[in-house]
Amino acid sequence: MSEKSKQSQAHTRSADQTLEAWSASKEGLSPQEVRKRQQEFGPNKLQEKKQKSLFRLAIDQLNNPIIYLLTGAVIVSLIFNDIPEAIAILIVILLNTAIGFWMEYQARKSVDALKKLDQLETHVRRDGKSQKINAEELVPGDILVLESGDLVPADARILQASELAADESPLTGESVPTEKFTDQLNEETPLAERTNMLFKGTAITSGKGEAMVTAIGHQTEIGKVSDMVDETKREEIPLNRKLAKLSHRLIWFILGLAVLFFIFGWWSGKEIYLLLQTSIAWTVAAIPEGLPIVASIALARGMLRLAKRNVIVKKLEAVETLGETTVIFTDKTGTLTKNELTVSLMEYPGKSIEVEQTEEAKYNLSDTEASENENFQHLFKISVFCNDAEWLNERELKGDALDAALLQFAKSFHPEHYEKLTNTERIHEDPFDSESKFVGTVHQEKDILYVAAKGAAEPILSRSAKYLDNGKEVQLNEQAKSDWLKKNRELSESGLRIIAYAYRQDDLSQKDQLKAREDFVEEMVFVGFIGFIDPARKEVQPAIEKCHQAGIKVVMVTGDHPGIARTIAHEVNLTDNGHEQVIEGKNLDEKESEIINSPLFARVDPGQKLDIVEHYKKKGEITAMTGDGINDTPALKMADIGIAMGDKGTQAAQDVADMVLKDDSFSSIVDAIEQGRVIFGNIRKFVLYQLSYHLAEILIIAGISFTLFHLPLLPLQLLFLNLLSDVFPALALGIGKGDATIMQQPPKNPDEPIINRNNWIAISVYGMIMALVMIGTYLVAFDLLNESKETANTITFFSLAVAQLLHVFNMRDPQEKIFNNQVVRNKYIWLALGICAIMLSIAYLTPLLHEVLSFEQLTLVHWGLVALSSFLVLLITQLVKKIFRL
Repeated sequence: MSEKSKQSQAHTRSADQTLEAWSASKEGLSPQEVRKRQQEFGPNKLQEKKQKSLFRLAIDQLNNPIIYLLTGAVIVSLIFNDIPEAIAILIVILLNTAIGFWMEYQARKSVDALKKLDQLETHVRRDGKSQKINAEELVPGDILVLESGDLVPADARILQASELAADESPLTGESVPTEKFTDQLNEETPLAERTNMLFKGTAITSGKGEAMVTAIGHQTEIGKVSDMVDETKREEIPLNRKLAKLSHRLIWFILGLAVLFFIFGWWSGKEIYLLLQTSIAWTVAAIPEGLPIVASIALARGMLRLAKRNVIVKKLEAVETLGETTVIFTDKTGTLTKNELTVSLMEYPGKSIEVEQTEEAKYNLSDTEASENENFQHLFKISVFCNDAEWLNERELKGDALDAALLQFAKSFHPEHYEKLTNTERIHEDPFDSESKFVGTVHQEKDILYVAAKGAAEPILSRSAKYLDNGKEVQLNEQAKSDWLKKNRELSESGLRIIAYAYRQDDLSQKDQLKAREDFVEEMVFVGFIGFIDPARKEVQPAIEKCHQAGIKVVMVTGDHPGIARTIAHEVNLTDNGHEQVIEGKNLDEKESEIINSPLFARVDPGQKLDIVEHYKKKGEITAMTGDGINDTPALKMADIGIAMGDKGTQAAQDVADMVLKDDSFSSIVDAIEQGRVIFGNIRKFVLYQLSYHLAEILIIAGISFTLFHLPLLPLQLLFLNLLSDVFPALALGIGKGDATIMQQPPKNPDEPIINRNNWIAISVYGMIMALVMIGTYLVAFDLLNESKETANTITFFSLAVAQLLHVFNMRDPQEKIFNNQVVRNKYIWLALGICAIMLSIAYLTPLLHEVLSFEQLTLVHWGLVALSSFLVLLITQLVKKIFRL
């Protein structure tokens, strides 16, 4: 039988069969056998994948169409010895490359945190002796000796268990520690229900036990998750795809125009130098040099805003992509819930009392008089008596999660009575056992002995002869037992963890006799049930409602029980009536046609989470995945946006995610979505702003070059002008506050480009208005005022410069007022315009820059023409915008 087969079927064998399959014994392996197996299986650590070199990371940043275009402009500038122009463009390239390199370098540690789990020591039995070794030295067949507080260093089949329980939430998503037994299980038992197995990376929460190692390193369940993280390919994010598409259009447009002009000029007999210089000017005019920088800074500004709201964004583009999100996949434990158990229900004959925990850790009962009921008082007493949890300080408890929840409730609800009960002497106990599934204690109260028991419903009911009803002990017949077992199933299916309670009162004279008995839990009086739940976070419900208003679908994907998933989903208004179908992971193939419509998935393993995310992505959805456990990491990487919990989440989930929520609050995601939508709107504004005046520059050069064969704007002038306009006003647009009603609008189509059809119409109209006015300005200066080509060039430059700066006010939304809109109210717009005005003045007044930029001295008439033409562009554009609502 293959090693892989032995590992996958370990839960289907008995303890003895498992030892036999691995040629092992309870005394442990001999030193010789250990060395042999270490050579065969290797160290117990996760397999390392080869990462990109730093050089490769840097080279990858240059693989971008805009960078190609900018590099081409540098080469052409160097050919014509335009050194200042080449240096300026190189600075733009280097800055953009540095930003991209740093962000990717910080984000490539997707499995590093998983490897930290390997750095621990563990107790094993080898050659009949117990010893402590480095976990990396473990081999299949080793016998682990584990107790409460230990981390499990490898996957192992349990051989012995005494009150053994493990916290498997990082791997399976289970919110409650899983009780462990030694029984054989069916082959098709899902991972979350393999109660005879322990898994690497989980923690022992109570009890002790022994287990035989069945898998190490990347062959463990956590290792398989690590492999999935490495193998999962991260698709290029939507923003990058759209910017690349836009860049390709610009490249083909300018190349086509340049080739057409070159052929036309060469056919007309013009000088090659003039033709090439004009082509350079077109190249500079076509490239929005500041686009990568402004996009990065605008996104970084969004990152800073989100950081103040407890959202850490590790990748710039993630802010914008989250704004496009159409589906959020959310884990349950620790994301929608608090990841801690609390008393939720008390069920006894004739009463069902709901228990609500307030923000101040106080408890309210749905029946305010319930505490006077004798059943309630016995439930309260047994909760304190049958309890081994301990207070470490005023707020922190140590011990089993259920016991801790009971002590929290008892101390908060009735502190005086709680203190009195804790001081009552315990004279005997029957500890919890995986076979008996209950715990019993005996306490001396004045002149009686109080026998208390709590545990699973079936054993407690089977050991009860009566039940307490309204202060009277009534015979517990078979029908009554059947009814209570049915009630237990109903409550469990509703998502509650149910514990049954019973008591008996004996005469004090039986003390010695009772202390001598091992099994004293019999002839009990059944009291009722207490139900526990991992409660939903208070802020989740309004956050989900906001998502619904914004047209975003929220889907729960959890490894927990279907009943628990349904209950929490209804509590936070994820579903309408609490009866929606829950699709279990094992049924995904059968329910494939229903996946896209279901809001609930339960008993889902890491591979199935990947399948669900991939299914939605194939439907064209933009997906966001939240998670906190190791089991979430592959899906976090597969989704367009991975969102990890920063408080109680694992380091592995945080490292692979694009965003981390410091407060683990689902409501922070809503803030991030809103900011993402604002950012996209701002990016669209400044791209529209940039492309419209870049188009104007192209048309101006074309209009004059194809007619007069003059060059109205020199390449270096264009670069200087564009670096001003592309950065300062565009950046100011990129950090605006956005529309207040943005979260009441549906998500835009994920396939919609940054610049849609209406935007292209606006760009064309704005560009033509600006170009026609500027061409007219050049012709007036050259023909009517009889100025030289150089003076006409300077007049046109400053006319276009002022027109481009004023053009920022044309970026208001069509429905907004002319003098009261987002742009006018944006203080950064006014600051940007002031900076640009100062820099233009310095360029004109400084002799060196005046000469480098080939400026001529202008008279008052010339400046009047500059003012008239630039304000005419603003006036005409606003009039057209008002009429056609562009």
